[in-house]
Amino acid sequence: MLGPLNAWATDPSLRVPPGGRASRVVRIQNRYVVNGPEVHRAVFGEMLDRAMIALTRKPTVEAAWRAVLRADDVIGLKFNRSGQDALHTTNVVADVIIASIVQAGWRAEQIVCIEAPPEVEGRNATTPAAPGYQSEATDFGSGSDNLANVLEQVTALITVPYLKSHNITGATCCLKNLSHGLIKHPAKFHRNGCSPYIADIVALPQIRDKLRLCLVDATRVVFDKGPEPSADTISDEGMLLASVDPVATDSVATTILNDVRLQNGLGPIIGRGEQLGYVRDAQGVGLGVAEWAGIDLVDATP
Repeated sequence: MLGPLNAWATDPSLRVPPGGRASRVVRIQNRYVVNGPEVHRAVFGEMLDRAMIALTRKPTVEAAWRAVLRADDVIGLKFNRSGQDALHTTNVVADVIIASIVQAGWRAEQIVCIEAPPEVEGRNATTPAAPGYQSEATDFGSGSDNLANVLEQVTALITVPYLKSHNITGATCCLKNLSHGLIKHPAKFHRNGCSPYIADIVALPQIRDKLRLCLVDATRVVFDKGPEPSADTISDEGMLLASVDPVATDSVATTILNDVRLQNGLGPIIGRGEQLGYVRDAQGVGLGVAEWAGIDLVDATP
């Protein structure tokens, strides 16, 4: 099991927004949840329940979902197509999340799976995602591109990324899963470590105003040479992260990734007291808190 996360020295160039509570990020780990590509459904369900209750401080899972979703929401679950065949966890992860939401009172028809394996939709009777992209490009400051039509279909977004290293950004998790997964030409926006593109795209109201929850599938972590996984760069960590703050989540995820790399004899993707460029950008435009002093990290591991 991973040791306690390092509360790295704070970056003096970042300032925690004054007032308000710290951004809560819940980490839960169970080595028995995954055995290579096989995910134990019941164990992952227990992890999700514990994470939701710890995150929202509600007494039941149903109350926890009601704390982040509205009764009339059309809920977009944004997965990550890249690496699905090798990691092979999304089928079970998606089934468990959908079942939990439905049990809490939403209909399967209110759920739209984005980039999930096609059999997930048929098995769970969720609504198909609107295909294609908007005909007119949207300006996001540092560039413009056509947004996915599914953004007009859903009223709420839950990002469900993998935790992977990335050969351009250093790491990819919650923020990049949204920014480069919901536009037509993501390859155009990888210069300079995707900075400031990731932050500027996620800051669009079409994404920012709908984002309700981050659930990081870190059951299997791609610790090197990502984003595409290979057998020798996957570590079975059995971990789930939950938060409503994608910036804080990516900050914590970077530390986890560094710990996994250390266990595998590799150096960190970024030094202590530093943040990846796109994470810094995201705090700068008000998407959340990257600074450790503003993160309430809760370990819900039983």
